[in-house]
Amino acid sequence: MNIVVSNTKGGVGKSFIATQILPLAFYKNKENINVFELDNNNKTLLQSKVLNFKNLNVNAIDEILLDVAFADDTVNIIDAGGGDDTKAVISALAENDVNIDAFIVPITRDFEVIKNLEDTIKLIKDNYKKPQIYVILNKVEQGESVEEQFLYLFGNKEYEIDGVIDKFNDVTFIPVKNYKEIDIVKNIYKTTSLDVITSGKEIIDNLKEYQKKWINEAKEKYEKIDEQRKYFAKKMAFYRLIKKMINIQQAIQNAFSFKGGENGE
Repeated sequence: MNIVVSNTKGGVGKSFIATQILPLAFYKNKENINVFELDNNNKTLLQSKVLNFKNLNVNAIDEILLDVAFADDTVNIIDAGGGDDTKAVISALAENDVNIDAFIVPITRDFEVIKNLEDTIKLIKDNYKKPQIYVILNKVEQGESVEEQFLYLFGNKEYEIDGVIDKFNDVTFIPVKNYKEIDIVKNIYKTTSLDVITSGKEIIDNLKEYQKKWINEAKEKYEKIDEQRKYFAKKMAFYRLIKKMINIQQAIQNAFSFKGGENGE
């Protein structure tokens, strides 16, 4: 499966979606997942034992053609940069007749993002016939409806804001919650959500053994009981994080239940 994450505007969470959300959505057993970051300005600095990262200059797109040509047992996530980078990547993929199963367009709630959404969808449709386009409403907060948070998209009678949702009747919208756990994985542990889950399943299945191991480690590292308790508590906090991440993965897989679809050449 080949997936392109794109938006002509930067700062909407493309790399976040490409590295943290989509791998959770499409990983089932032991599939190979490649993340190609085609961006002349930014590079993702994450450590991963599960994802195969490749950071490339936009002009070096030929380097991924072999990888994406035969994607039957591989998930290829192509993270296109913003602005002209997005235009160059999508045009180059189309020129080389690369089949794209899904175009993912993340947006935030900012008003100016709507114009970029229209431009990005037009760009995709100019290059691909019948593309499968999924717009990600990124980092939806709890306690307030999606419509209220993305009022420039859905409209708001109280503030006399005309929505534009009807312009995108052939596009699927997928809300993705603002998961603090994923932010912790990204910013504190400097890795990906999928890494935490795949490495953490052994801990979930063998908790008692790991607890014994952590107690012994605590005693070896620290003499004071308070420090031993802190060490053990830190390990148990990681265990709870793994459990939450597994539930988050299930929610994300339910949200991304599609398997890609037909698109023209």
